[in-house]
This record gives sequence, structure tokens and C-alpha cells, in this order.
Amino acid sequence: MDIKAFLDRVPTPSSADMASRRQFARRYTLVFLRKGLASRDDETRNERLQLEHLQHLTKLQLVGKLLLNGPTLVDHDILGVSVYAAELEEARAMAEADPKVRAGYLTVEAIPWMAVPSDTNSG
Repeated sequence: MDIKAFLDRVPTPSSADMASRRQFARRYTLVFLRKGLASRDDETRNERLQLEHLQHLTKLQLVGKLLLNGPTLVDHDILGVSVYAAELEEARAMAEADPKVRAGYLTVEAIPWMAVPSDTNSG
């Protein structure tokens, strides 16, 4: 993909445009799930915990606390990434309540983040 040609088709925002976008900035929490130390030798337990993990995350999505969530697609120390619409401590508590975290399959790293959502209408 020719990024320059792609972006040249989009008008460059002015300084005023950029300043007006600041009003749309929101605080979020990024959560990185890393591999925990728990044994994964019990396939039945693994399957049960995976289902419970997905159910937990889906509930958080349904109530609007979890905006984006998913596994990484490469062999990496970070196994999953989530974006929570919550302050740091609340997001950490929700992530740590995950059955796979409680069972030691995953560990949580949470950091505060600020972003402007991409669907913002800045005029």
C-alpha cells in the first residue's frame, strides 16, 4: 500500500481542527494479559476456563466496560489485549476477576491511556 498516496486523498486537519478534537479525548485503561505460571496439563480444565474466560469478557462488553478485546496473533509474551472504558483500578479489578487470571493461567498488566475515538465527528 502506498501510504503517502492514501493519505494525500484525505484533507490535512488544521490547527483549529486538532484543537477541537481534544474535547473528544477520553480516558481508558489498556490491559495486557500475559501467560501465568499455572499448569495447562488438564485439557478438561483448560476448556472450562476458556469458556468461563470468554463469558466473563462478553459480560463486560455487554455492560459497556470492555470496548475492545482479543488475543495477539503472534508468539509473544502478551497473549491478549483489552481496552476498558474504566479508570485504572476498576479496570484492573475487572481483569483480575477473569477466571483464567484467578486460576493463574494469565497475569494482568494495566495502564491508563487517553485516546480520541476514531468515530468522533469533529465537524
